[in-house]
Amino acid sequence: MVQGSGIRPVLFLIYIDDLAKLLERNRFTVKLFADDVKVYLELIESADVAKLQVALDLITSRASQWQLKISVSAAY
Repeated sequence: MVQGSGIRPVLFLIYIDDLAKLLERNRFTVKLFADDVKVYLELIESADVAKLQVALDLITSRASQWQLKISVSAAY
């Protein structure tokens, strides 16, 4: 029996591409692999922390809009 729909992967690709473009327009370095999104920002001064928060807010907003859960894990 076939589970799900063939359109789901396409919709996810549209979502993830849209998120990457949004973050890049806001001058964040973005790395994508499968369903992972990594955002890079060098924190040099205290104002950079606010910029990082903007990226996190954008990701949270998009995830909420598309009804997706965010899984956060630390990568060192």
